[in-house]
Amino acid sequence: MRYQTIPMKPFIDSKEIWDLIGSTVPTVDAVERVIAKSLSKQRLSMQEVALLVNTTDPALIQKIKEGARTLKQIVYGNRIVLFAPLYIGNKCQNNCSYCGFRVTNKDAERKTLNDQELINEIQALEDSGQKRLVLVFGEHKDYSPEFIAHAVKVAYSVKRDKGEIRRVNINAAPMEIEGFKVVKEAGIGTYQIFQETYHPEAYKMYHLGGKKASFENRLISLDKAQEAGLDDVGIGVLFGLLTGGTKYLPWCDIQAILKPVIMLDRIPYHSPESKTLPVWKWAQNILYRMRILQNWSLSSDWPCPIQA
Repeated sequence: MRYQTIPMKPFIDSKEIWDLIGSTVPTVDAVERVIAKSLSKQRLSMQEVALLVNTTDPALIQKIKEGARTLKQIVYGNRIVLFAPLYIGNKCQNNCSYCGFRVTNKDAERKTLNDQELINEIQALEDSGQKRLVLVFGEHKDYSPEFIAHAVKVAYSVKRDKGEIRRVNINAAPMEIEGFKVVKEAGIGTYQIFQETYHPEAYKMYHLGGKKASFENRLISLDKAQEAGLDDVGIGVLFGLLTGGTKYLPWCDIQAILKPVIMLDRIPYHSPESKTLPVWKWAQNILYRMRILQNWSLSSDWPCPIQA
């Protein structure tokens, strides 16, 4: 059931985010108030998060870490939920400079699992005790909503002595509302999509071609998914994409990832259920090598072109 109209328009204001980060000055009292609010399980505002990310005092940083650890224990206890990623196919029509799947990588061996190969993989995962999957698809015309829905149904159909897959999530390209309805009917758990970075200029630099080159199309895919009735979505960023000569850039994504959370929280029973910070490694024939941030220090000399 849809409770209210979803806006379906871009909601990231880079200037607002930049101004918050640049103008917010943390004090001991202010940071301690934010920690206390968080421990009461209330949603933090963007200004309150700006206080946390701008904190440089080691003692205060330690208090933030302790607060985060305590909040995790309050909400989850010692429970850890694992899911296994299963790549269904690496065909892709996009040209993302950091990704080995990109269409211009002519050395990539393209592969899409057929039904029996998918069954074999899931049987192996079930034998290892896995109960939750995320099926991963490149953005390609062959991976239609109907194709994705079929893969989900196959995954649910596989039964072994040690159990079965209880939840199938998907990580897939943006769809139209009707497409999202198709995958919803297949019984998916979470629809997961990473914006990669919420900084429009950085996004444009890394996403050189294909549908993914549209920052706005990817951003409003959450709206379309929830308009179709998917009330469980996952979002994420790649922190290594934000670089440059200013210390503020990594914090832009921390601030910006709150925007879809705040926006979707206004709709009853609709909110991102997971916020992911993916771990990555060098891909085949990448065009840009992302510097690993050490102690959150930045260098102004990259992204650095490297030899393919």
